[in-house]
Amino acid sequence: MPPETIAGRYHVEREVGRGGMGSVWLCRDELLGRAVAVKQVGRLPGESTTDLARAMREARSSAALNHRNVVAVYDAIEEGDHIWLVMEYVPGRTLSQIVAADGPLPPERAAWIGAQVADGLAAAHARGTVHRDVKPGNILVTDEDLAKISDFGIARTHGDATLTQSGMVTGTPAYFSPEQARGEEASPASDVWALGATLYAAVEGHGPYPEQPNALALLSRIAAEPPTAPERAGVLAEPIGRMLDPDPRSRWAMADASHALHRIHDRNAEAGTREELPVASGPATTALPVTAVAPEEPAGATTTAERPVAEPTGRRGRRRALLAALGVLVLVAAIGLLWWASTTDDPSTSAGPSAERSSRSPSGSPSASRTPSQTPTTQSPSPSETTSNAGQTSGSTQKFVTGYYGVLPDDTRSGWAMLSSGFQKEIGSYGKYRGFWNSIDSVEVTGTSQAGPNAVDAFLTYTRQDGSTASEVRRLFLEQSGDGYLITGDQLER
Repeated sequence: MPPETIAGRYHVEREVGRGGMGSVWLCRDELLGRAVAVKQVGRLPGESTTDLARAMREARSSAALNHRNVVAVYDAIEEGDHIWLVMEYVPGRTLSQIVAADGPLPPERAAWIGAQVADGLAAAHARGTVHRDVKPGNILVTDEDLAKISDFGIARTHGDATLTQSGMVTGTPAYFSPEQARGEEASPASDVWALGATLYAAVEGHGPYPEQPNALALLSRIAAEPPTAPERAGVLAEPIGRMLDPDPRSRWAMADASHALHRIHDRNAEAGTREELPVASGPATTALPVTAVAPEEPAGATTTAERPVAEPTGRRGRRRALLAALGVLVLVAAIGLLWWASTTDDPSTSAGPSAERSSRSPSGSPSASRTPSQTPTTQSPSPSETTSNAGQTSGSTQKFVTGYYGVLPDDTRSGWAMLSSGFQKEIGSYGKYRGFWNSIDSVEVTGTSQAGPNAVDAFLTYTRQDGSTASEVRRLFLEQSGDGYLITGDQLER
């Protein structure tokens, strides 16, 4: 039992949960008059005073992280061999309690919870903090489905064990990444894996690997074998797969996961009845998308005034120059096509200058004159001509797609303007769009191929801000807009 009052300030009311080293207590902060949760962190067997001091430093570091989806740490009080962590009190249940009581979650609800947790973890990663023990038991969910991740940097095992240099635990093996299972240090990529495994457990009712009575046997399996594909994941199948990529170098970053999960939630939320939505219809809702979300600007506002007026230099300059050159080529091609069409006008329906032009062949030489009684014949294009025209259309759409990625990630306003209004609405806002591309250092189009009259497959390689890379094939759906195109949707092919 804890004392009635901790540090002469926090009056203990009742137990509200159990952590790895004991209970979590609901207390009353007598100074500020608010409810807080207080957790006792003791020394693990085999740990030294140095280990306890490390936990103290990490707790204080966590207290500096102020995020809506992170359980705030208000104070850390050291008394003897224990540290009392004074935290934000979140009324609700852990994700593990929800699944145990209510059964597996619908993928759409799991996506919303996961998106919030990913936001909190992405903020922590930006500060250089790695959680190291992301799991359903460390995710608190209120009755309004507000999700918060708890136990930053100080989580200790509860039931499961993982080996450290002292032979004891600092995480939960069932949610360990392959690199952790091989004994490597936890990293932001490890948190991504753990969140993917958590979402797997949320929709399946069990983790991605069968339970093992021996922690070493489980770690050995995680290190050597990919997880079994989920069966109930629905719209979450691809995000879970990308987060559970065995290679941490190609695994999604937490920002990627956040973006994809928010898109899934936004699409389903807008539909009203989430369960009625097909699992895969139209463009995919996965990360590394063509679009992100556009800026909330007044209707009718233009974006040209916010673009830099100085001449572009370096990589950005080359990209913009390439886009400008492509625009010129498209314009020249359009003028040429209009001229060619004008030379084949039917003289019986033309007047004025058009009629005069129709008396000449495309080469400009005089053609045989016709009498009014003669009916001109319309010649169908030869197979070679048809192929040529189709090739021009194909080439134009592929050039457009290449030009689109050519302005990214530097000029997100130009990229946003190349999306249809419907696709912009589907994404949600320019802010989301820009937020995704801000996490990307560069994107390279290694090839394109026509996937239909209005669809192009782009072979892409992304380099993220942290230096990691990821490759994919993304299908872009296009519609004609004046002399050019707009992107109406996208879909991940592989």
